[in-house]
Amino acid sequence: MIHTRKLLQAGSLLMVSLMLAVLISACSMGPSDPHTITFWTTRTGTVDMGGWKKIIEGFEKANPGYHVKLVGKPSPSQGDATALITAVRGGTPPDVFEVDRFTVSQYASIGLLSSLQPLIEKEGGKTFSDQYFPFAWKETMYQGESYALPFDSDARGLYYNKKLLREAGIDPSILDPKNGPPTIDEIMEISRKLVKKDSRGNYTQLGLIPWDDQASPATWGLSMGAKYYDPVKCEFTAFEPAFKKAYENYAKWSKELDYHKVDTFMATYQPPNAPPSQTPFFTDHLGMAITGNWLLSSIRDYAPKLDYGITYLPVGQKGDKPFTWAGGYAVVMPKGVKNVDGAWKLMQYIAGPEGQRIYSLQTQHLPTLKSLIDDPEITAGNQKFFASMMPFTLSRPPMPVGAQIWDAMETAKQAVLLGDSTPQQALQTVYDRVQPQLQQFCPFQLP
Repeated sequence: MIHTRKLLQAGSLLMVSLMLAVLISACSMGPSDPHTITFWTTRTGTVDMGGWKKIIEGFEKANPGYHVKLVGKPSPSQGDATALITAVRGGTPPDVFEVDRFTVSQYASIGLLSSLQPLIEKEGGKTFSDQYFPFAWKETMYQGESYALPFDSDARGLYYNKKLLREAGIDPSILDPKNGPPTIDEIMEISRKLVKKDSRGNYTQLGLIPWDDQASPATWGLSMGAKYYDPVKCEFTAFEPAFKKAYENYAKWSKELDYHKVDTFMATYQPPNAPPSQTPFFTDHLGMAITGNWLLSSIRDYAPKLDYGITYLPVGQKGDKPFTWAGGYAVVMPKGVKNVDGAWKLMQYIAGPEGQRIYSLQTQHLPTLKSLIDDPEITAGNQKFFASMMPFTLSRPPMPVGAQIWDAMETAKQAVLLGDSTPQQALQTVYDRVQPQLQQFCPFQLP
């Protein structure tokens, strides 16, 4: 027998619970304190958090009455938007979010970000955007509007061990940047002269590992003029000559050096979980490395006596202009933010001269503001070389599937190195993975 009274009691309890849930939800989504600004960052390391705390301290001092709530939100992988999607869809976005600048177009394309264009126009439009280096500003754009303010940056170059070069009878001065960028063929020829093996044929010294660290498909592709995108066809250009050559080189280098022997070399001289001081470049077992300006702080801390130099990234042909490419971060305003005024005020401080200077000095990253690039404190020592490249620095084209392109090309690189795929097969796999995703955003124009 069904007891009506019990049903009514249960129904009443359910109704009360629903009403409480609605009230709680309404409270959580109601007007927030305009003087409290919630800021999420994906970079939560000790050095980075130290920089953020100094920036927030400076902002609060310059803007009495405002309080910034700093929240660390480390991302499991590049382009992972799970935390932001959950917050935006749930109606509880942070006021300001720091993201990998390369992912801005991706986040904007799926409706997670507020366009900053109206706010930028009020600040002077092009006059405002011209404060920043073009490569950094382009990465904030999606379909003609800006969705972020550029923050820090980096740059890539070729580091070389002068001691090992001399021991191999090579004058290190041939790699002086004054001589212009070396070609890929020249660097590989030098690399061969640096190779040493033990009696069992195992490597004890190598020149350059041309697929390690920043020797990525992006680096080699851009060095040979990769475009990534055909706006007429709305197509990812996986099979363009630059990428074909890059993957053909990977196949050739893997056979020449024997990928598995190089893997053994790395496991010997830089095993998993090795301390930061234990790298083959720091311990005179690796003659050259393609990496970024961030290595300077590691050399300072872990290999201060290293006799090294830095030059431009290798290029395809003799006489090609020097080039580098940059990554970096930006600050965005997620969709649904209620405290627009407070968020915009904090964003301008972070991405402005005060915030960028604080962060650059704390982390040894490069600024994206033109006005700071000649600051002698920020660009002291060898940092000056990387800073000198900012005016002609490139970035990966800001596409809504940029992170997917990066992941697919890295996976394809590994398949070629292992001999599991030919260069053509690998690029076909990349295309088949990326193009259907890109098609969803067509027509699409790069900035």
